[in-house]
Amino acid sequence: MAKRTRKHPTWGGRRPGAGRKPKGDKPMVSHARRAKVRPGARVRIRWQLDPRIEIKGARAALASALKAGSEGTGFRVAKASLRGRVAEFTVSARDSERLARGMQGLAIRFARALNRTAGRRGRVFTDRYEVRED
Repeated sequence: MAKRTRKHPTWGGRRPGAGRKPKGDKPMVSHARRAKVRPGARVRIRWQLDPRIEIKGARAALASALKAGSEGTGFRVAKASLRGRVAEFTVSARDSERLARGMQGLAIRFARALNRTAGRRGRVFTDRYEVRED
């Protein structure tokens, strides 16, 4: 029996509806590769909190997260604020990788503290953080 070949594959490749779906109703940050950070440069970070989160204990959770991990090797948080459902940080990092790892650690600490305070589980941020160099 002859081997059957298809002219068009039925899986893989570009197709309508494929790819990562936005986490929120309106995605805040593109999933394109971020720009490299200049060594030692100060950058501003914006993070949108999930609308289902109670903001009541958010400031205390942010303070405990910053106390535990605002400084690491090659990463430092200079300023942090919480304005409604937006967390804003000014940080400096040795390079792009240190920035990513530092923000990852800060996100974990902040999310765990906020969930513990609110007595809940689940995600805290609606999307990726937004980076702008000062």
